[in-house]
Amino acid sequence: MPGKLSDVPRWEYPPTSNKEFDYATLETLDLSRITGDEYEIVPEDVVKSIGDALARDGFIYATNHGLSSEQIQRQFSIAQFAFDGVSEEDKSKYRAKILETGDFTGYKPRGHWKLKGVRDQIEHFSLQSHAFQNREEIFPPALLPLVDEIEEFNRYNHDHIFRKILSVLSLVLKLPSNYLWNLASKEEERFDLFRYALYHPPSPEEDAKTDGVRLQGHTDFNAVSLLYSQPIVSLQVLMPDNVWRYVRHVPDALVINLGDAMHFISGGYLKPTIHRVVSPPDPDQVPYRRLGVFYFAQFNRSTRLAPIKDSPVVASTGKTFFDDGRKSPTAWEWECSRVKAYGQDGQKKVIDGGHEEEEMIGGEKVVHYN
Repeated sequence: MPGKLSDVPRWEYPPTSNKEFDYATLETLDLSRITGDEYEIVPEDVVKSIGDALARDGFIYATNHGLSSEQIQRQFSIAQFAFDGVSEEDKSKYRAKILETGDFTGYKPRGHWKLKGVRDQIEHFSLQSHAFQNREEIFPPALLPLVDEIEEFNRYNHDHIFRKILSVLSLVLKLPSNYLWNLASKEEERFDLFRYALYHPPSPEEDAKTDGVRLQGHTDFNAVSLLYSQPIVSLQVLMPDNVWRYVRHVPDALVINLGDAMHFISGGYLKPTIHRVVSPPDPDQVPYRRLGVFYFAQFNRSTRLAPIKDSPVVASTGKTFFDDGRKSPTAWEWECSRVKAYGQDGQKKVIDGGHEEEEMIGGEKVVHYN
């Protein structure tokens, strides 16, 4: 079993594409500019530029997060080992109970999701916060020696990167800088999701059936999503002009987007942008597997996803959700509902010539894009 750095094969970055594509123009958040013992000091120009970007685009880059290139590459190496160094038998034994409980913790095998009758070619190994207290139950033996290292990385994402972003967003909503952090910092109610993902190239026939879409267009379910940038051009975002554009690789940067939970509590002011994964437009990158390292940050389990009454920005939207007589769900209830339903070809209303599908989940309309 691996026990030290040299035991886990080093992941080598795939070649970066030198071709130009229709890339999204995204704002960059310099996280080093957020300071103070509780990250309460945020320059006004940061609040303005990032607030505008996340209300308009829902996606930004983040740099100067405090992690070195080596620390990030190490996580990609562990991600690679989580798939290549663990037997198929153990992946099955430690399978996530996605449909049973709405929890991604464990391995998601290829083929769990379907799009146009084609099963996906994506593997996940996902960890909710509770996984680190139940190590023997969650981690296959090959990964147990790495748990402390993975947990430390998770903790940094939550306590520093996520917290800084929440300070910015609290000020965007004209709330005290610690307001949103107080909705996410109860240790006993944490259920953030950390994920290693591996996208295997589908066959040309399967790619043709889905028009090159490998992960259906969707909004994330959580509060804030952190993606560690990697070289394969494949992620697309649906920009405000309703055009799909690629996200450019920025070495060592984070790609950050907001999810449903943040959208709901902001009264719709902050945008949960639709995004998807497609076949790389650069033919030289098509044969490569695409490795991903993600951190899906959440509010506390019991946080109600209702518009924040204390915010004048939220009040100005005049928007409400779940207004059919039901109480707004908690962050945990919404997450479970979406996890169970996603990619299962449920009861959907096809619109826009088949390019979009509507689905009712928990009393709220969810739109999927193919």
